[in-house]
Amino acid sequence: MGEPRGALTTFEGRLVLDLDARIVTVDGRQVRLTHQDTRALRTLIELGEGMHDLVDIQLHGWDGLFDHRELRHPMAVLRAKLGEPPWIVRDRERDRYGLRPPGPPPSGKLRA
Repeated sequence: MGEPRGALTTFEGRLVLDLDARIVTVDGRQVRLTHQDTRALRTLIELGEGMHDLVDIQLHGWDGLFDHRELRHPMAVLRAKLGEPPWIVRDRERDRYGLRPPGPPPSGKLRA
């Protein structure tokens, strides 16, 4: 059985990840993602709120064993693609990452 397809939506529709097209829509702005970007973002969405250790991110999103620190660069690339202010926050002391919306949407109103 293959990976589930479709879309993952979070933060009241402000962030929508289309798994098939590998496109994320961030506050209405579409960004094309690589397979690795998609996997990293999907993992953060599925792990939910809060900060997550790189080891937990690796165990949830990747099958192979590798040094979990190798995820730092892909996470930095994904952070840059999602834009400023950052949607992915990093706790450098504990080497953890979390997904959170950066304030209200540009219109100032949340979608219904």
